[in-house]
Amino acid sequence: MKREDVLKQFPEATEEQITAILNINGTDVESWKNKVPKKADYDELLRKAGEFDKLEEENLTDAEKVKKALADAETAKADFSKKSNQLEAEKILVAAGLTEEDYKDLLSGIVSEDAETTKTMATNFAGLISKQKESAIQKTKEELMDTTKTPGGGSGGAGGKEEEPDDVKNAKSITFGTVDKDAQSAKDYYK
Repeated sequence: MKREDVLKQFPEATEEQITAILNINGTDVESWKNKVPKKADYDELLRKAGEFDKLEEENLTDAEKVKKALADAETAKADFSKKSNQLEAEKILVAAGLTEEDYKDLLSGIVSEDAETTKTMATNFAGLISKQKESAIQKTKEELMDTTKTPGGGSGGAGGKEEEPDDVKNAKSITFGTVDKDAQSAKDYYK
């Protein structure tokens, strides 16, 4: 933090106040710097941990080395199995129309070491989401149909006799060969 930064926040601050704020800030920063480990210290700890692991392995008997290697292999197998099952679950969820954003928080609960369990969970989840989506679409369609007026201003058969639109009335009044009395009077009007 600089004097200019303090003046921006406190334009009416005196030099003594600015100095006090900078001293407090400097003290806080220094105390935090002392608490955070240095990179060199971290690197040294990593080096020592590596050396410790090597010494520990040298002291193991052949049977213990084999046992450790088998345990490492089992761990690697389980990790591979989970990653493989995760890909399978993602494939099922994407096929159901979901995006990574939709399922990312639930994926760890769906994936297990057992491939069949993972597939079943993913399929069930995708089915649930699809049913919910279809239900929402159907409900929206029904709501739209309920609120949509029928063409011509009728009530959609909700009760009473509907009034016919003008174009339907005109079509019904057309006759061939005989003249309707209303049509004749209209014709006489224009003479």
